[in-house]
Amino acid sequence: MASQRLPSLVEDDARLDALASYAILDTPAERGFDDIVLLACQLCQVPVSLVSLVADDRQWFKARVNFPSCGTDLNSSVCAHALAQPDEVLVIPDLTADPRTRANPLVTGDPFIRFYAGAPLVMPDGHVLGSLCVIDKAVRPAGLTEAQAENLKALARQVVTQLELRRAVMTRDQARGEEQRAYQVREALRDAQARIAATGDDLDAVLQAVVAGAIQAVPTAEGGVIELLDGDRLEYRAVRGTLAPHLGLRVPLATSSAGYCARTGLPYLMADAASDPHVRRDLVAGLGLGSAILAPIPHGDAVLGVLKLQAARPGAFTRGDLDILGLFTSAATAGLTEATARADARAKDVYWRGLFDRLSEGFVVGEVIRDAAGHVADWRYVEVNPAWGELIGIDPSTVAGRTVREVIPDIENEWVSEVADVVATGRTANFTRRIGTLGRWYEGRAFALDGDRFGIIFLEVTARVEADARRLALLSLGDRLRDLATVGEMTRAAAEIVGRTLGATRAGFGRIEGDVEAIEVEPDWTAPGIPSIAGRHRFDDYGDIRAHLRRGDALVIDDVATDPRTRDDPGPMRAIDVGALVNMPVRERGRTVAVFIVHDVQARIWTPEELSFLRNVADRLEVGVARVRAEELQAVLNTELAHRLKNTLAVVQSIATQTLRGVTEREPVDAFERRVLALSRAHDVLMQKSWAAARMQAVMESVLGMQADLDRFAFDGPDMDISPQAALSLTLLLHELATNALKYGSLSANSGQVRVAWRTEDGTAPALVLDWTETGGPAAAAPTGRGGFGSKLIRMGLVGTRKADLRYASTGLRAEFRAPLTDIQIQVH
Repeated sequence: MASQRLPSLVEDDARLDALASYAILDTPAERGFDDIVLLACQLCQVPVSLVSLVADDRQWFKARVNFPSCGTDLNSSVCAHALAQPDEVLVIPDLTADPRTRANPLVTGDPFIRFYAGAPLVMPDGHVLGSLCVIDKAVRPAGLTEAQAENLKALARQVVTQLELRRAVMTRDQARGEEQRAYQVREALRDAQARIAATGDDLDAVLQAVVAGAIQAVPTAEGGVIELLDGDRLEYRAVRGTLAPHLGLRVPLATSSAGYCARTGLPYLMADAASDPHVRRDLVAGLGLGSAILAPIPHGDAVLGVLKLQAARPGAFTRGDLDILGLFTSAATAGLTEATARADARAKDVYWRGLFDRLSEGFVVGEVIRDAAGHVADWRYVEVNPAWGELIGIDPSTVAGRTVREVIPDIENEWVSEVADVVATGRTANFTRRIGTLGRWYEGRAFALDGDRFGIIFLEVTARVEADARRLALLSLGDRLRDLATVGEMTRAAAEIVGRTLGATRAGFGRIEGDVEAIEVEPDWTAPGIPSIAGRHRFDDYGDIRAHLRRGDALVIDDVATDPRTRDDPGPMRAIDVGALVNMPVRERGRTVAVFIVHDVQARIWTPEELSFLRNVADRLEVGVARVRAEELQAVLNTELAHRLKNTLAVVQSIATQTLRGVTEREPVDAFERRVLALSRAHDVLMQKSWAAARMQAVMESVLGMQADLDRFAFDGPDMDISPQAALSLTLLLHELATNALKYGSLSANSGQVRVAWRTEDGTAPALVLDWTETGGPAAAAPTGRGGFGSKLIRMGLVGTRKADLRYASTGLRAEFRAPLTDIQIQVH
């Protein structure tokens, strides 16, 4: 059928634009459309069904069943006639009889179609893009039933829905793509500007940064170049990608595409190098040039050169790419201007630059940054000298143009606010301040320069400040220890002073048990968020850390994850928030009896000065603790001795009264002297400050024999040498127990007995256990109220451990006392 007999709507521009907006032509098959034509065949009982879209020069089938080709020319189109009746199904019972179709090549020739029914595809804007049609090779005089026609129209509406959904998804994806592209361009421009800012006065580095950023922003570019104007030529000054081998190439200004861009001062899109009028044909093959975009680099009213991106294939670039290129030519202009200015200033200032670089003090030239309200919110580095880098620990070449908050994250606000005040008032500010993230102290002066610029000259004084802090801490500790009366108060005070002075996260004091088997940690000081570890801990649970403390050496670990003593299993240390630690031993008579503890949750290097400080603290704390313990013991001894002396004198008085009254013979007088001598010897034992080694049972018999006949006592235990302190403590304890037994307990009755038994128990910390058992006397009763001095002495137990278990039973008093065996026995050195 001749094309002029088709409906005029076929060539309607608005309809064709609508069809193009769906971008559907020549796309791959899709299940949604294929299912619709399959269903149309079944509903209408035909062998062929098509989703046909009518363009200006062809009809194309998005989906088809039992039809040989994906489309035909318009001369073979029946669906084009459906455009003319958008509100109803076009039904042609016999295509050979209808004047519109009887000459159609598909009717007169293969595949010899005879029946056609097509429901128009009417879009929401009213345009008809084609039809959903069914075809049969047999004439169907009755056409479609009413139900079949309605079903076909419903399926046509589903085709429209599929097209709308497809376009919506495509629009969404395009929007996302454009958003991603815009992000990529912003990132590329930001990266280029950052590289430009870091180049200083290196012109070639500025140009390279611009070309690299432009290629990053336009991914279709395979090569890039900045061609700088040099007389009547343009020189390839910065090259990347496929143009990298052509550095230094010179092309004529008058007869090249870059020359055309530079002469006109206008950006230029070269779609196809093969036909472009401004391309030098002799360079196309060598440069691999298929298409390109070019933009001038302006400087005032002049042009410095041209930025060009190219690709090997024609049509690689769009107008949008050309707009993007203009962003980078602006960056190139700014970078070149700044670099040139810096180069000029540097050339004029060689002497001062040398002086600046030779300063041993750190020197900063900075410039404040203001927010929209004009308030100083930050400041950026303009210049720093090499000494700045050595004092701060940062490469000075990396900071120019960056802000202080970028270079030193989390820096204290005072470093900004003080500079803001200097710039605002013009007054010089002296400072001694710490940068927390660097852990260093600095002393210096900040002063105003011109405008919003300022200078800072400074030195690091960390060692001096920390030494002063440690010295003051030792003075403070000494003052506090003099005023404190208990061991707990002393250890807590020392822990807090050490923790704050060293910036640690935990500090404390602990008593060693056994042969450095375990430690009982006193209530400790901790930084916020760090838990206490007060209580008992076994050293072996935390690694191979006992040997140093046994020898009396400090245990110093900078990193529990790498130190050979803990690295095999740092988990237990990490579980109590320990990344680094120091255990400073306290020695007594050649053995480690206590440890001062310092922890840091992070790994850190403990300096010799810090370790010396800790040794001083441990020594002072031990002296203070020894003083308190000595005062406690002395108070006990003084009270007891006074009490015993009073009783002894009373006894002496009684003996004198009874023995000497009216007696002239020598025998009663001799008896009196022997009794006084015995009491004197007992008193001498109590008054001694130190004994030589004594056998344990001998001490017991000596003290108990003065109270009652030894046959009233049963001794059961291994004899052993005990220390002077242990002997004194045992004497006082047994004397008081025996005195109470004489007054109130089993020794007050003629048949009463006392069993004294002792034993050693092995374990992590070997101990001595002493049992006192009274039988055959009256029932035991606990003392009323708090009890007298004797009761307090008994509760103190052996060697002041306070581990005394007293049971008052109907059969008599039963008491058990425990003490570390290392505190009882003589230590052999």
